[in-house]
Amino acid sequence: MRRIVIVASLLAAALSAVLPARSGPVAPYRVGAAVRDISPIGWGTINTGGFGFGDGSSPVSQALGPGGKNSFQGNHIAARALVVEDAATGVAVAMVSVETQGMFAAYQNDPDAGLDAIARRIHAIVPALPPSNVTISNDHTHSGPDAIGVWGFIPADYLEHIAAQTVAAVVSAYQTRREATIVAGASDAPDLIYNQTCTEALNQGPNDPYPNTICDPFLESKDSWVRVLQARDAGNGAVIATAMSYAAHATLGGESGVHGDWPQYLSEALTERYGGIGIAYEGTNGRTQPCRPRCSFTDRRKPGYGIADRRGSYTTMLMYHVAQALTGAPAVEGPVAGAETMIRHNVENPIVGGLLFQGGLVGAPIQRSQQSPWLTGTTVGTIVSALRIGDLLISGAPGEPYPNIAAGVVEATNVAAQRHWTLALADDQLGYLIAPVEAWPAVASQVAVNDNVIFNVSPTIGDHVMCAQIRMARAVGFTFQRLVPDARCALWDAYDIAEGSL
Repeated sequence: MRRIVIVASLLAAALSAVLPARSGPVAPYRVGAAVRDISPIGWGTINTGGFGFGDGSSPVSQALGPGGKNSFQGNHIAARALVVEDAATGVAVAMVSVETQGMFAAYQNDPDAGLDAIARRIHAIVPALPPSNVTISNDHTHSGPDAIGVWGFIPADYLEHIAAQTVAAVVSAYQTRREATIVAGASDAPDLIYNQTCTEALNQGPNDPYPNTICDPFLESKDSWVRVLQARDAGNGAVIATAMSYAAHATLGGESGVHGDWPQYLSEALTERYGGIGIAYEGTNGRTQPCRPRCSFTDRRKPGYGIADRRGSYTTMLMYHVAQALTGAPAVEGPVAGAETMIRHNVENPIVGGLLFQGGLVGAPIQRSQQSPWLTGTTVGTIVSALRIGDLLISGAPGEPYPNIAAGVVEATNVAAQRHWTLALADDQLGYLIAPVEAWPAVASQVAVNDNVIFNVSPTIGDHVMCAQIRMARAVGFTFQRLVPDARCALWDAYDIAEGSL
């Protein structure tokens, strides 16, 4: 036996003399990214979502103004996927952006097209990606396919095409992953968005003279960080992917035909500037709108300010912040993990309840599944998720989250705001997630100019999602700052235990 050991040792020494030594430390991650086109090429004119109501087939829809109809006119919308694997453990996660108005966790007439089903289809092909580790969000473009039904819905075969292309993007990203390092930074850009519930919303023009600071205390928060992640090949330093997240609603416009709004523009600009795959995600977009492209408080010294067209100006200004975020950006280090939970919430808004069951009567055939667990009695079931990439926390929100939700997660955990990403319209779409509940009266008072209380399940859904996000942050390994949890979270956690969500 000893002779075998000696021979093996000599052989190992000889091999080390002829094989090149590995330079530098072992890369902590394996990263892949991919894009798949979901443009409605071949489907002609489709219903697009975001403006108006219904498809024009009812007096209600005609009175309120029907939604848009458009076709492919050169802008390629896409499903964009980023996969990150912990090289030490093999644990992998995927974060995805699909450029549609939104998608549901499950659909009435297509059991394979919902976001939950898509995650399970991915897992069937890539066992290393369980559904809990796949967060699929939508960019909420107001000029993209209506995969919800509020504006008439899209053809069933087109919905399935979107689902299949999303699966293909994630599978390709996983299959092409390679050893990588990751850096992540943030740059503050409060001058490129406005809080639509505060008086700064009056200053959407470059020369508007109204005050900017008058706001209800519960509505004051505005998440203005441009968060950026860049993965680079560990061998040659080539960029594999550059991902960014920003809170602006996808209502910039500025283009004709079906398009993905500013997230599409940014994704393409990131790809052109840095190489690899560029992906822009929608962040805490509840009650947060983009300056189109300039508000009176937008920094006039910013590169891109003077560009005439919306797309060129806004893209250039955001790209400036991407570059600032990447300048000296610290390395991302630590484990990779994913977690999700299903929560149940009572549908208290009679408008939403009516649309869920009988929306087709008013030209809004909402296609969210009415089967358990997605609809049980008067409650909806939905998914709240979290991904961890080193010291980055990525929270999935099943709707349009108010920035107060992200602020609450940061306050409760040990994650700095710059390292906490939110993916809006992730895994489901339940409309606006208003938070805190104390903000409800102020939002409701603006119903004439603000639709947040109309497209909202319940006044308390935002707080519920926030508390579930805090639990999911703990599930992926982040610790609490508070020894005693927020009182409202203690109540929601108890409710979820009673409902069997925990």
